[in-house]
Amino acid sequence: MTQSPRAAHDTVPDPPAGRTVAVDVTDPDLDADVRAVLAALALDPVSPDSASADVAVTDREDTGGGPGVARLVRVGADGAGGDDDEVVRLPSGTADLVGALMAPVAPGRGSLVAVMGAVGGCGASTLAAAIAVRAADSGRALLVEADPRGTGIDLVLGTESEPGLRVEDVRAELGGPDPDALWGAVPEAGPGCRVLARARGGDREPAGRGASDGAVGAALAHRSAGGLVVCDAGGVTAGDPLLARADLVVVVTRADLQGAVAAGRIIGDLRGAALVIRTHGGDPLDAADVADSAGFARWHVLPEVRSVRRLAGTGDLVRALGHGRGGRRGRVRRLGAVADALLGEVSPGDR
Repeated sequence: MTQSPRAAHDTVPDPPAGRTVAVDVTDPDLDADVRAVLAALALDPVSPDSASADVAVTDREDTGGGPGVARLVRVGADGAGGDDDEVVRLPSGTADLVGALMAPVAPGRGSLVAVMGAVGGCGASTLAAAIAVRAADSGRALLVEADPRGTGIDLVLGTESEPGLRVEDVRAELGGPDPDALWGAVPEAGPGCRVLARARGGDREPAGRGASDGAVGAALAHRSAGGLVVCDAGGVTAGDPLLARADLVVVVTRADLQGAVAAGRIIGDLRGAALVIRTHGGDPLDAADVADSAGFARWHVLPEVRSVRRLAGTGDLVRALGHGRGGRRGRVRRLGAVADALLGEVSPGDR
């Protein structure tokens, strides 16, 4: 082995907290060089068999890194054959290896679920809130009011009086927001669930504008950090960029002729969307007939739950829907079950 990277620790900042590096180097000298760099940076190498790592360092040509590896760094000895610019040559390329180990690692991509109503008053906002609450046990879930004409998603979860950012603040103050800063600044509805609603009164957005404003910027920023975003898309039109970027679009409608026709118009522009049919006693159409008429292959039935109306707006809906938090799940079990089923339709690799 040749020279050791003695000055590495003095010339770079401390590595990101929790950074994991897997080492799979077959050449003993190269392995010693790599481990010397890690020691200088106060990083402990993990096994190459580790299920996941932020960075993997190898001298093998036949590996692409494990399924959980965010970045792969290939190393080779000075003077070895080949002129691959992507291979870090050691020990002369010690600084390059340090840079590769220290550079920010792109976080895992999260998911974006957009919930829209085919007709008014079908409970799209309540369902969106339920999905966000149920998702919160698995990570950060951000509920965003995307429709400028919405009636206040914060009212559904009782956060309307909580201080914090609203959609208009995101556009005006943050632009493309930092995900952690955004998460820390929006009101909390419950553990792991936060709500980014729109301002009311004179500060509201003019009706007729699409969702392509601070709501989209916030949603994409949170998803880029690996979080799950649930957008209350309300009556946003099918051509809006928000729906085009969603991993799952959920259309909510009623079990009547108007609901079936409206849902059918939407499905023509939204391939792969899921349908939720709100039902109650005396519906003129059967849920299966609505789904068949509208052309939806994937659909769910959500019976009217009177207790939801009493719980919404008081903050009690969060506790009623929560997993293992002392909530009253029995009263809204069907709502929670539909929310869980929809979350199950989001690709596991995107969550």
